[in-house]
Formats: sequence, structure tokens, C-alpha cells
Amino acid sequence: MIISRLKTLCSIAFLFSSALSLHAQDGEPVPELSDAERAQKKDEAVELARSYLGAEKALDGVSSIKMDGVLVYGNGASGTVEAYYKSPNYHQFISVFQGTKETSTLDRNEAWRKIEDLRTPNSYTMSFYEPDDVRHLAATVSDYLSFLKTPPTRKGRIEYLGTSVVDGQDTIVLLYIHSDRIWFRRYIDPETGRVLHMVNDKGIVFSYEGEIEAGGIKFPERTIVRVVTQYGQQSMEISFSNIVLNGPMDAERFRVPSAGE
Repeated sequence: MIISRLKTLCSIAFLFSSALSLHAQDGEPVPELSDAERAQKKDEAVELARSYLGAEKALDGVSSIKMDGVLVYGNGASGTVEAYYKSPNYHQFISVFQGTKETSTLDRNEAWRKIEDLRTPNSYTMSFYEPDDVRHLAATVSDYLSFLKTPPTRKGRIEYLGTSVVDGQDTIVLLYIHSDRIWFRRYIDPETGRVLHMVNDKGIVFSYEGEIEAGGIKFPERTIVRVVTQYGQQSMEISFSNIVLNGPMDAERFRVPSAGE
């Protein structure tokens, strides 16, 4: 809500991304709300969305998540994926696709990317993320592990933006602000509290389908990711089949590998 393999799909998008339409329409005109009324609607929407995910105790008790699944590109090509989230600010996304293994990792204040050719032993490239990308990755991790709570940053806050009709469905719109330049806009089903779509400050759209449960918490079973680049719209779908909460996860796996590892 939240995924580093997107870096391959969207490496160009970080330079050329633009907002991707969700076919959204504003809801019916409503009287201007006071700050207190907006705060109340925000609190009610957050409570509804978190209660859909699971009980408060279960949500607040998660310190790490491991996910396994498959990735399918818009052209039908597919691969396997593993995702790791660990508090505070550790993340790793591993994909194996057409003989190439890509490992994208956030190790608190730095992030690295290793691409290996599995057909040629010891053949790989290493690179490091730019500071702005590191900040975005860190925000994604904290956002994912907070389960829709207020972002835990100095300027972190949630704003109620009103209602919108997205693809024919009524939604509540909340803006999760991590900093002046990092935010996530979520579209929430007003009846169930399920997050239907999310758009980030890069213009990347995430749509969620189905559900898979782990430890009493609901996760999207499928995440469809869409982005507009100078080459047109690109998409991929990530489906998770296994999720483990609070399992063993050594911080050593996130460190920058030494030469030859």
C-alpha cells in the first residue's frame, strides 16, 4: 500500500509519471464543512477502514510481515515474488522473472538494488537509491505497518477530502500525508470500510481485489498497479498466496551485501 518491484516497471515513471485517471467524479454537492466536522468525518472513516482490516489489538501488534506470491505483467509474463516488511524502516522485495532475480531493499536510511542473471553464476549489478526514493520507500513501509493510522512523522496527518464516485462506486476520500512531498490518497467503500484504490504522489494507481487473511487481519489478495509513462500506460498484478505476521526476520538480510555475496 505498498511494492519495490514496481521500481522496474516505474523506473521511468519516477521521472515522467503523471496522474492516472480512476474515472472519478465528485459526489453530490454538500455544504462546506467546518474543521470540526471534517475531523469527525476523518476519524469515522479511519475507524471504519481499520475495523474492516481487523481488531485494534491485532493491527497494533504487527511488527513484521512476510508475503509470498506471483507477479503478472500486462503482457501476460509472470514471475514469483517475496516481500518483507519489518519495523522500523526495513523492507525487501525479491522477484524472479525470466531468469533474472531482482532484490530491492530498504535498510533504514539507505536502499539498494541488486539484479542477478541466474543463468550466469556471479553475474549481477548493484545500485543505490537516491535520497528522495529512500524517503518514499521509508514512508511506504511505515504506512503499510501502521494499518491506516496517522503517519508517524513530524508532519504526518490525515485529511478528509470528501466523497467521490470511482468507476460507478461511491467512495470516501482520505489523504494520508507523510511530508510536504509524500502522500497517499485512498478511496474507501463507505459501507464496508474496504480500501478500493490508492494513488500516490508519483501518480501511480493501486487497485485492490479479493482478500486473504493472516493473524485475524485482512489483506488484499490482488493488487493491480498502473502507471502512465512517456511510453503509455503500463500495468502489473501482484497476487499473494501466503502471509506470515511477526515471524523470525533477521535484520541482517537487509544489509548491503559484500562483493561476491
